[in-house]
Amino acid sequence: MAQVSLSTGQALHISSPPQAPISAQVPADYDSQVLLALLNLHQALLAAGTGVAAIAQLTLYTTAGDVEQRRHHHHLQRFLRSHRPVVTVVPVPQLEKAEWQVLITAQASGPAPALPRDVSGPEDNKVWDVVVIGAGLAGLAAADQLVQAGLSVQVLEARDRVGGRTWSEPLAANPAAVVDIGASWLNEANQTSLSRLARRVGVEFIEQNTAGNCLTQDSAGAMHTFAYGALPFDAATQAHLGEIRDIVEADCQQLDAADPQHDELDSLTFLAYLQRHNASPTAIATCSIWTRAMLGQEPQDVSALYFLHHCKSGGGLLQMRSDRAGGGQHLRVRQGTQAISKAVAAGLPAGTLRLGAPVTAIDQSRPRCVRVQTADGTTVQASRVISAIPSPVLRTIAFTPALPSRKQLLLDSYSYGYFTKAMLVFKTPFWVDRGFCGLAQSFTGPASIIRDCSSPADAGWVLTCFLCGDSGRRWSLLDDTQRVDALLDQVGALYNDPELVRSQYLTTVTHNWSAEQYSGFGCPCPSLAPGVLSAAGDVLRESFGRVHFAGTETSVHWKGFMEGAVRSGEREAEQVKKFFS
Repeated sequence: MAQVSLSTGQALHISSPPQAPISAQVPADYDSQVLLALLNLHQALLAAGTGVAAIAQLTLYTTAGDVEQRRHHHHLQRFLRSHRPVVTVVPVPQLEKAEWQVLITAQASGPAPALPRDVSGPEDNKVWDVVVIGAGLAGLAAADQLVQAGLSVQVLEARDRVGGRTWSEPLAANPAAVVDIGASWLNEANQTSLSRLARRVGVEFIEQNTAGNCLTQDSAGAMHTFAYGALPFDAATQAHLGEIRDIVEADCQQLDAADPQHDELDSLTFLAYLQRHNASPTAIATCSIWTRAMLGQEPQDVSALYFLHHCKSGGGLLQMRSDRAGGGQHLRVRQGTQAISKAVAAGLPAGTLRLGAPVTAIDQSRPRCVRVQTADGTTVQASRVISAIPSPVLRTIAFTPALPSRKQLLLDSYSYGYFTKAMLVFKTPFWVDRGFCGLAQSFTGPASIIRDCSSPADAGWVLTCFLCGDSGRRWSLLDDTQRVDALLDQVGALYNDPELVRSQYLTTVTHNWSAEQYSGFGCPCPSLAPGVLSAAGDVLRESFGRVHFAGTETSVHWKGFMEGAVRSGEREAEQVKKFFS
């Protein structure tokens, strides 16, 4: 683990090796070693009562070659975020242990004296039973359950709307057809909490189209047609892809959904895991589409254990990726998924919901009461608090007393990749007329996945492009016209008829979730780099004093989906109700 010394003047000197936090094993690949060394540095800073922002100088010693050295810059930027200490990279012929390819040292200021956060200001004299932070599906599900139990509830929502990452809008040229800018899919077979809410509020379902062929665009830009449920490419490649897919499926099924424990898997990136299983470049490109579409991440940025556990939470890789009954993408909501959030919010008692009220501080210094301060300085008091906002957003809230170091490590470590949805609206479903279901995947991008998100009853014909990971981030650097042109060019190439695609095109509806402040600048679900689950995963659902934590990433089942959000809210509502019984 990291070694920490304290110099005169209270400066910290930290030496952080590339070892797994529990077993101290050292993975063979460079990315995993860099990420583990950064994790150990982070743990040492928090244990000393400070954080990443206290780093004044960071030095990375590396035995790796030029290509690997360029890769670590990406990991350093993600770790430091907006903080800019002096960073020095020092190539060395060898390090203390032969298997080490990297060693990170840092100088940081010691902990500053803790100053109490002033939460004085206009105060609501009423003491609510529960304050719920966030009016997405997790927060609304919690509030709904608590109100039904007879408790007084105040819901504080930062945005001017409810729904969180459910957000639906009618098409300007065809208001009868609604598109989901945010979360889109559910099923009735095993997503019981969400489907129960959906039936209660009376929305209609649209079954995902899987009739017809699918397309894969390979690394050279060539197109491969295959039946839904089958694999693309030649027989030998299909056999290899099936082998890698089945290994991932088998390994994720071995995990405990509630308590994933596997230090070896958590010492590796998902890319290193694939390479350990001798995955070919084509197999790695295929698996990269999984991490991009599900997390917005490249496989070298996410822990193998985290990705496998993410799959396990949805019943396994195959079920989570399926568009058929019981799968993660089986049904959509004709009125848009935000209709569920709006209906639940409308059923709450008057005065329960406050919009435009971002929370800035949570103070538990007084006995039997929690004070919650919003950005306008108003203080709301409650006996209990449920945080139902994404974990990255919690980093923006000042806690008094401070969160425990392992809880803080978890929140600090959660990160989003790049994720944007762009809905291309067409006059007709030309892909259906040509015998395709609209599902396409691409190794080259800009869209990694394209799905048919049409509303046939409303004549709303839509192909939704998922711009995620590195290819999506490159696309985001284009101007508006170039972005649309790039997508139309890609769809034209996929269906081998650029003129038809452009003649049928009407408009684009898009939203960059990576610019969404109150989602934590990302979507659909934050993820973790190697080592963090082993170091702090067990505190994910732990309450802190009178504050409880919900959110889709905290769910045991269907993490990252609307179902996970609803279940997490219901789970914490049940915990809170026990204190009032």
